[in-house]
Amino acid sequence: MNSNQSEEVFTPQIFLEKYLRRRNISVEEIGVAPRVVLSWGYGIIRSLAAQTGAEIPEHWMYGKLYPMYTGKIGGVSVSFVEMPVGAAGTVMVMEELIACGARTFIGLGWAGSLQPDLSIGSLVIPTSCIREEGTSFHYLDDSHALHPDLRLQQRLIESAITEGASATPGPLWTTDAPYRELRSKVERYRGNGVLGVDMETSAMYAIGLFRKVAVCNLMVVSDMLGAEWHEGFASEALEQANKRAEKIVLRSIENEKRRIDEV
Repeated sequence: MNSNQSEEVFTPQIFLEKYLRRRNISVEEIGVAPRVVLSWGYGIIRSLAAQTGAEIPEHWMYGKLYPMYTGKIGGVSVSFVEMPVGAAGTVMVMEELIACGARTFIGLGWAGSLQPDLSIGSLVIPTSCIREEGTSFHYLDDSHALHPDLRLQQRLIESAITEGASATPGPLWTTDAPYRELRSKVERYRGNGVLGVDMETSAMYAIGLFRKVAVCNLMVVSDMLGAEWHEGFASEALEQANKRAEKIVLRSIENEKRRIDEV
């Protein structure tokens, strides 16, 4: 056991055991699949569920607050979960999903672009992180470089190509304070090649490395940060990119099943 894990007073396993005893159910009845797709928008989760015939399990812990749908893609069980915004809430729910048996996580979210050539609707795969959120440091100190699971990253890249799209890999800035994205930081990070900014990725990659589960995020550019802020939240470009990103994620899971069958 990791020495840090042995120091934990309150663990996800303790939380889960109390929940199971109170409901008089097994962990399997909660309905979490080994493969989980996370998103911070209910519309995306609902769309993924509709495309796969996934349904909300009766005993899912968060009910309608953060809905989870579980179904199958080509015979592969997968859960789609709406997450709370921000690193702390996202990692809390991920801990509980891991305790329920989840081992692979694909995050499908949005990022603000720092690069002028990454316009609204562009796709990004974070491959490293600038850490300006507080959650990740409770898992790994700043001597650890954060990165996604490389096999999961490659599957997403290949799936994007198959869908006729491109996903730009590169560093992402994660912050707890979206209203403190200072022009000076934006300019500095842009000059250093940082692709964009979000609120969860670095913490997700930290828990992935710490808990030894596979994590990789696919981000859709929803807005652009420069001297001024330009948003595209109600744009056709973003809507179409969201649908494209959904197809990429679903295809990546299908590709995983195909490779397992080939082996």
